[in-house]
Amino acid sequence: MINPVLLINSINDSLKSSFENPPFKLIQKRHNVYVLEGTSFAINRKKNDSIEVKVLPWFKEFWLYIEIISLEKTSISISVFKGAIDDNEKHQLFRAEWDDYERDNETHPQPHWHITTDLSISESYKKLMEDNDDGFELFEMAKSEVFDIKNVHFAMNGNWQNDETHIHKLNNEQKIVKWVQGILRHIKTELE
Repeated sequence: MINPVLLINSINDSLKSSFENPPFKLIQKRHNVYVLEGTSFAINRKKNDSIEVKVLPWFKEFWLYIEIISLEKTSISISVFKGAIDDNEKHQLFRAEWDDYERDNETHPQPHWHITTDLSISESYKKLMEDNDDGFELFEMAKSEVFDIKNVHFAMNGNWQNDETHIHKLNNEQKIVKWVQGILRHIKTELE
């Protein structure tokens, strides 16, 4: 079982020099729920919820929000947003997640990606077109032709080449810390 205090302290220590103002620090929000809280608002789209969160400035116009839940099982969600510093709301681009459900019949690969850009664009366009009936109808028609991918779990690290499954267990604090460090490095490299 993952030790949540050791995990959070290890992640904070490993990333504190990567962020300046404000610094990187996962804080306890509720019992065994830790978040990276920043300075600007965004809508975090996760599962079927849309929750307002505060995102941390990362680099250029990219912002970060992390939530780690560590009760009996551990769940990590890393959301990346884009927006100018003076934008009232940043737009979510995608989310990297790693959940430990410990189910033998788990269908969702672990870890995995969720692409959420289409939801942000859709909401922005919907607001823009609300006053224009013709434009809104065209928007609804175009939207119906787009495949909705918000519930798709794109595998990040399947072990199929070794004839194993699409599940990697969350069973070691140091492996999780290395994954968080690596995924953030990888995302930053791709976005730059």
